[in-house]
Amino acid sequence: MKNGFMIRLVLLVVCAANMYAAYIFFMTPNIVADIFQLPPLDNVHQYLTMIIGALFSVFGLGALLAFARPRKYGSIIIMLLLMHFMIFLIDVIVLSRVQMPWKAVLPEMVYFLIVSTALVRWYPTGGDNGKKKAEKEAKESQETQDAKESQDSKESKDSKGTEEL
Repeated sequence: MKNGFMIRLVLLVVCAANMYAAYIFFMTPNIVADIFQLPPLDNVHQYLTMIIGALFSVFGLGALLAFARPRKYGSIIIMLLLMHFMIFLIDVIVLSRVQMPWKAVLPEMVYFLIVSTALVRWYPTGGDNGKKKAEKEAKESQETQDAKESQDSKESKDSKGTEEL
């Protein structure tokens, strides 16, 4: 039960963060330049920033869908994991090339690394499904056995009744 709660909590945080990032990138692309301490954006870079915002909104909706049913939408969780880990790797590359100040990139790196780790740690596995399936099969076999015994007892009563005639 705790595992299901924790993955839902992580997915809710991912959904909120992605929707917030989508709003910033899509609605106010100029603020992105201020956050990352970059020169003002020209029209092409504003367009590309808005595309990134649209992608973040899709990832946020995916996280919301996976929040509703984590076991069913495990592939979406893997997609979110890959997205977060790849952005972490991009940040590492950007830092190694000294393209951006580390003070601007470090908080983002910490977030992406923590979320990637949490998505791996609390990924919904089929452990509980195996127990439920075994319990269901045992219950069905018990019902089948009970039905067979009642049928046998009914047949024995019928055979005794025909012998008396």
